[in-house]
Amino acid sequence: MSVSASTSGTPFTTLALVLVILVSLSAAQEPSPPQPEAIAPNLSRLEGVDAGSGIHYVRLILSFPPAENSTQAPPRFIMECTENKGKRDLAWFVSFGGVAGVNFTPPFRPTQAEHFPPRNPSANLRMTFEGYMKWKPYVRSWEVLPSGELRYRNPSLESPNLDGPRFFLPYLNSLPGLRIGYATAAGGNPPALLFQTRPMLDELKKNAICQP
Repeated sequence: MSVSASTSGTPFTTLALVLVILVSLSAAQEPSPPQPEAIAPNLSRLEGVDAGSGIHYVRLILSFPPAENSTQAPPRFIMECTENKGKRDLAWFVSFGGVAGVNFTPPFRPTQAEHFPPRNPSANLRMTFEGYMKWKPYVRSWEVLPSGELRYRNPSLESPNLDGPRFFLPYLNSLPGLRIGYATAAGGNPPALLFQTRPMLDELKKNAICQP
């Protein structure tokens, strides 16, 4: 009986080993995600092509210097350039601290379980452009992502904003200090942050994907 059991179990054991080997080979062949490359003090660049959507992206990440003896991610401002089937777009993100991930997030794709994209809350942020002078502030709507990061709501049927991030680039080129914060101080909102965007703007001009 023992010989018979051993013989009948051999094909299943072999099949299990083959499956383990195939899974291991598949995992080994999966490309590792791109990593940010430091290109200037407190400025890094992340470029890649999303496998699922085919979107080519460049993310320019401007961070505050890490706080001493702190393990939290510092505040940061991100300009994200994307190109999909010849169409280019620009998105802005801001974090007031504590958001570690900087990887590209592909657009929502419907599934059997989820037919529509999640409806995230909004927050009004005030942007002021500073340099040799201070320009009047603009208050615009931003999407509050589950991570705690905020994304500028580009013009669409669901966005109250009538202008996209490119509208503000001429202001930044003249007054590269971007002070950004909540429009109201209620609810324990963090204080406004001042980002010096000149190195980011210089890098933006070097990338063809970031041009209109």
